[in-house]
Amino acid sequence: MLPRFYAPDLDPDLASVMLPPDEARHLTRVLRLGAGAEVALFDGRGAEYRAVVEAAVRETASLRIVERLPASPAPDVRVHVVLAVLKGDSMDAAVRDATMMGAGSIQPVLTAHTDVKPSFARRPETLARWQRVAMASVKQCRRATLPEIPDTQAFGDWLSAAAPPDKRLMFVEPAASAATVTLRAALAVAPPAVTILLGPEGGWSAEELEAATAAGCVLVTLGPLTLRADAMPTAAIAAVAAVTARG
Repeated sequence: MLPRFYAPDLDPDLASVMLPPDEARHLTRVLRLGAGAEVALFDGRGAEYRAVVEAAVRETASLRIVERLPASPAPDVRVHVVLAVLKGDSMDAAVRDATMMGAGSIQPVLTAHTDVKPSFARRPETLARWQRVAMASVKQCRRATLPEIPDTQAFGDWLSAAAPPDKRLMFVEPAASAATVTLRAALAVAPPAVTILLGPEGGWSAEELEAATAAGCVLVTLGPLTLRADAMPTAAIAAVAAVTARG
């Protein structure tokens, strides 16, 4: 398979394409590619091309487009993920896996039981890290689109500001004292877009469940078993996979 590089300003009508400095560094210093090497370029919006490196020195790489390549199709159901910020590497893993499964966007939120300092979750450096994790996942799974990852919000602020999509599914643990339905029932008619809400290691608070229900969210579970706290990244991949499969 051709090594893949992200070129956000890719224009197939131009004679050459310049890679961003970080992508050029990866080409020259990590993969040690030079003039004449064949690679794949994608713009993050669904287009991918075969290209040939014309010149590559340190943080500069110029490439010539050869032909358009067939891109991996997006899931039939557009899935958006609202993800409570998790501790340490768990958040990276959840972002990576949600991206790999085709999530169109990943909105980090702070909840009542989030065990991460809000100041850390809201740092530009933290957001940039999650975006880099998503980029690496896109390259690895050969996805043609990048998920949007906006700034971290308080869950209540997101809930009050978000325009209701076709369906909002809030995944809760089986022991939650709230009325839930099965995923099969919630998706009896597959909508074109679904937003799934995934809580932190400590789960959603009773107040959050009540507010979400009042805002039109449907409470669902992934089954009768309770996941360990360190298995929350698994919940992300399982939830996105379950929704896309039902679509």
